[in-house]
Amino acid sequence: MKKITTLIIATLFSVVGFAQTDIATARSQGIGASVTVTGIVTNGSELGDPNLRYIEDNTGGMALYSSSVSGFQRGDEVTVSGTLKDYYGLLEMDPVNSNTTNTTGNIITPQVLTPIQISESTESELVQINNVIFNNGGSVFTGNTVFDFMANAELGKVYIKNGSPLIGTLIPMGTVTLI
Repeated sequence: MKKITTLIIATLFSVVGFAQTDIATARSQGIGASVTVTGIVTNGSELGDPNLRYIEDNTGGMALYSSSVSGFQRGDEVTVSGTLKDYYGLLEMDPVNSNTTNTTGNIITPQVLTPIQISESTESELVQINNVIFNNGGSVFTGNTVFDFMANAELGKVYIKNGSPLIGTLIPMGTVTLI
């Protein structure tokens, strides 16, 4: 009887340890936690790194970093399992140990925010800022550079990473929407 009880308890801990959770709950488990989450992919390769994807559900967002996610496309609903890690202040899942694409073609609508509303609580989520005016409009985007902008009388910053398709293009001189 003791062996059966031990087996049941071990099985229960195994199931609980890898149970799927929402993204906000997974994020709260902290660095080193093994988690399984489902979310909608919010980016493709336009961020310049084929191994970086972001997902979100109705509770939050999470960065995924692994060569196994490079085939994910914006709008894919995916279930992923892996370990949480801190990457220069960004909470990400790395490694991603398993992944499944559940559906494709899902619509993602960004949250409309102002620069001061963007914080740790919106990390890895798709956001939109309206009425953006870049301080150095008319010059050219360069890689690994921070660009300042104003929107709704609030200062904001956007980082353009090496590999971004924006590198070498003109910085807008008029009002734009930033997603």
